[in-house]
Amino acid sequence: MFIETLKTLRLHKRESKLGTVHTFRRTYTLYVFRCDACDSVFMRPKSRVSVIRATNDFKHVCGNCDHKKFAQRQGVKMRRVYKMDCSSTYTI
Repeated sequence: MFIETLKTLRLHKRESKLGTVHTFRRTYTLYVFRCDACDSVFMRPKSRVSVIRATNDFKHVCGNCDHKKFAQRQGVKMRRVYKMDCSSTYTI
């Protein structure tokens, strides 16, 4: 489940060719998610997540849970919703 978007500010220092130290800042955007398998809260940087997936239309699984096992359980739930068995030739 998508919760919110956070912006963080990081300050860095670098030394120029002449030896003077300059500080500069970088802003990073983080997405906060709640795991649909274990209900723990986790964060991902915006650069690693597609903008389309930052909604509640998709399921989100943290790094501690097995995402393949979670996907299999979701498939079983959807077959029960549509009252279809595994051998049916209909596409969902």
